[in-house]
Amino acid sequence: MNSRSRTADGHGHGINDRDGFTIIEVVVAMTILVVALLGSALLFENAIVVSGNTRNRVVAANLATAAMEDVRGMAADPLQFGSIPQGQTVITSGQLVNGIQYTVTQDISLVGQDSSTSSCDSPPGPNTGQVLKVNESVTWPSMGGTKPVVQVSTLAPPVGAYSPSTGSIGVKVVDSTGANAQNINVQVAGPTTRTQQTTAEGCAYFGFLDPGTYVASIIEGTGVGDQEAATPAQTRPISVGQTVSLQFAYDAPATISATLPSPANTPGAPPHPTGLSIGVANTGLQPSSQFTFPAAAGDTTTSPSLFPFSNGYTVFAGNCTDNNPLGKDTSRNPFYPTAAPVPVNVDPHSVAVPGTAPLYTLALHVQSSLGPIAGSTPTVTETTSYPAPYAAVCTNGTGTGSAPTLGLVTLNATGDSVTGLPLGHWTITASCASNTANCSTSRSLTGTVKVWVKPDGVYAVNSATGASTTKFAGPVTVVVS
Repeated sequence: MNSRSRTADGHGHGINDRDGFTIIEVVVAMTILVVALLGSALLFENAIVVSGNTRNRVVAANLATAAMEDVRGMAADPLQFGSIPQGQTVITSGQLVNGIQYTVTQDISLVGQDSSTSSCDSPPGPNTGQVLKVNESVTWPSMGGTKPVVQVSTLAPPVGAYSPSTGSIGVKVVDSTGANAQNINVQVAGPTTRTQQTTAEGCAYFGFLDPGTYVASIIEGTGVGDQEAATPAQTRPISVGQTVSLQFAYDAPATISATLPSPANTPGAPPHPTGLSIGVANTGLQPSSQFTFPAAAGDTTTSPSLFPFSNGYTVFAGNCTDNNPLGKDTSRNPFYPTAAPVPVNVDPHSVAVPGTAPLYTLALHVQSSLGPIAGSTPTVTETTSYPAPYAAVCTNGTGTGSAPTLGLVTLNATGDSVTGLPLGHWTITASCASNTANCSTSRSLTGTVKVWVKPDGVYAVNSATGASTTKFAGPVTVVVS
């Protein structure tokens, strides 16, 4: 029998098309099978992930419950309620389950019964009516988009927890932007000493303190307060049954690299005097709105750590309020009403931000009745004793300082010198020793002139009031006699 089949017309076509699959049909079938298998695999994988996440969340929920119950146990005891550690505590010890390391983050703070905010945001008053807000959050590695397991509870104090013979201190800490500063170490020291970290609300609340005087301070050690103190502190008395509220501004420090113009770095600038200080000014600094420190031996001085005020600092030479272009006298009147210096902007952690401390030219001529005095070194002393509105205050660091005496450039052969001087009221003193050229043979000679160096020039001064009178058109002349 012939193995070849024939059609009705008698022509042979080999194997009948209906006897098997074409290659295209095989490819399509395999593609459908692969897609189906991939879908099944993804469903299986998702099922595994969901199952794993569910298992992890169950474990995390149990850990959060256990941590919460520990706090509940302490909160139920009147003797322990006041010693429950507030602030944020991260617990990892004992949290290894099925080879997975879980982390419990515990935030505890005292809040008013009728408020969801921290006790630090409540006005001062009786220290009763506080409840404990507890937040337990549990995380684990490789969470992906899974949210932490969170439990929140509010625990009322047991009977006897609030002693009528104690008081409280609420310390609120904010950064340079005014935002709450979390995890900052705060200490109160007095009849009782305690330390805790601030909560997410920037609050460190110290309850159940024995009455007395306490020093509340930030002991973080990594930043600076808004009064330029590395460990800012406030002292307050604590009364029975009362809460005292305190606030600190604290942030990572910044520094300013202040440069004095001189011939070395500014063409045409005169040398600056010896004995200068450098000042930085901001209205947030109390009580004089400025902070000063000694200038380095060269032209550039780097400041100590500064609080990063968002509106920056005015940089100036000198350490008295009339050296500051934005300075005010003791009656809070500005010395230079039209002054508009550009502030130096600083950010937390910024290092050596450049700034210039301007100086103003003082041309000086010294002579006696016999002729010019050569070779001596005149001085200028800050004059602060004028009555208001020209009374100035001098500072050193953030405290009160003394009026400085600066050394001017030594007089040349014609009795002249030019020095770059800060703004301010100055008494120029020039002298020459006996038995030197153009000096008396029997005694030393001395002369003084009072001036006010202002942004637009050097002026003579009314000796009684400190007000400026005539502007010097040329060198200030000092006659020694």
